[in-house]
Amino acid sequence: MPEQKAIRLCLKHRDPAGFEFLVQQYKREAFYHAHSLLGNETDAADACQDAFLRAFEAMPRLKSLDHFYPWFYRILRNGCLNMLDRRKTRNAYAKERFTRSDGDVVSDTPETLTAATEDRQEVWRLLGELSADHREILTLKYIHGFRYDEISDTLEIPRGTVMSRLYAARQAFREKFQDQP
Repeated sequence: MPEQKAIRLCLKHRDPAGFEFLVQQYKREAFYHAHSLLGNETDAADACQDAFLRAFEAMPRLKSLDHFYPWFYRILRNGCLNMLDRRKTRNAYAKERFTRSDGDVVSDTPETLTAATEDRQEVWRLLGELSADHREILTLKYIHGFRYDEISDTLEIPRGTVMSRLYAARQAFREKFQDQP
């Protein structure tokens, strides 16, 4: 079934078969994008499931939709960013909870206990320290291999903005990398 036909079925008839086609078409790509933003498989799977549910509920309210994935990606991205915000709050609470009044750490959080020494894991750690915008654009470019035009379409920003954000994100990553002990 072509994507346009599946979209029409979803928009006009809320047809689950049409939506199932779209899920099958994009579930792998969505998972990799969510994983690159969130950094772990469990959260990525949860974010994808939630985003597909939200998309299914929202589609009948749309008047038209030319391409599914760019629209869906915004839903997925917002869900991932919300999860990151909740994680940051949870980690700040955990750190505060396990720090004595004199500033000594009583116990590390699970994330710091499982910190890896391999290069790939170090890159993911450094990416995790960047802002969500920097992490997102770097993973789209260097992990998913998107071209500037594809990033521009996905994020709905001009190509020049993609280039300037990539420059700033690379600079931020470089600073994090050089600040390592």
